[in-house]
Amino acid sequence: MMRFDLHIHSDHSDGKARVHQILAEARKMGLNGLAITDHNTLAGSLEAKRIAVERYPDLIIIQGAEVNTSEGHLLILGVDQLPPLGMSPEATIEAVRDLGGITVLPHPYHLFRHAIGRMPPVDAVEVYNSKYLFGISNFRAKIEARKRGMPMVAGSDSHMVETVGLGITLLDAATEEEALEEIRRGRTDFIGHRTPTRLTAGRAAKKVYKRVSRSLKVE
Repeated sequence: MMRFDLHIHSDHSDGKARVHQILAEARKMGLNGLAITDHNTLAGSLEAKRIAVERYPDLIIIQGAEVNTSEGHLLILGVDQLPPLGMSPEATIEAVRDLGGITVLPHPYHLFRHAIGRMPPVDAVEVYNSKYLFGISNFRAKIEARKRGMPMVAGSDSHMVETVGLGITLLDAATEEEALEEIRRGRTDFIGHRTPTRLTAGRAAKKVYKRVSRSLKVE
C-alpha cells in the first residue's frame, strides 16, 4: 500500500514551510504521495508538481486546495482550477465533480477550524486529523462516516515541516488518477500520529498574541 498525506499547507497560504521543504520531508517520512492543499489556491500543489518532476519523479503529487464554502471548508483534489468560492457545500461538490475532481470533508466537527459540522455528500471524509490532541472529533467523524458508508481518509493538516506525514492515507495507487479512484471507491485505510503538544501549543500562543495585539491597536 502507498502512503499519502492528503492535507498539507505551505507558505502559499497559512503554512510556514516552503514547498521544497515539504517534499524533502515527505521523502524522509517515507511518503509515496501527497496533496498540498493551500487555502483557496492551487499554487502550492502546482509548484510541488514542478519540483517533483525534477527532484522526486516517483513522488505522486495530487493537485488540490482547501476552499471556502458558505458553511465551512472543503478539500478538493484532482482539479486544474478552483470552483467559485463561497457556494454551498453541495454546489461546491457538484462543481468539483464537473471539473473531474473529488471532495474530502476535513475536520468535520471541530468547533474552531471552519468545520461544516455535518456530512454533505462528499467523496470522502477526513476521519483522522493529526492536529486533534484529544481525538474526540476524529472519533465522531469516523462513527458518522461509517454509519453512512462513506470513504475515510487521513491527513496531517500540517502547517509546518515537522508535522508532514503525521496523518497517512493508505492506497493501492501508482498515479494521481489511480489515487483519486481508490478514494472514490473507498478502498482506503489510514494511520497517524498526533501533532506533538509542544508544536501545537507554540502555534496557538502565537495566534493568541497576534489577536491580542490587534485588539489593543484597535482600541
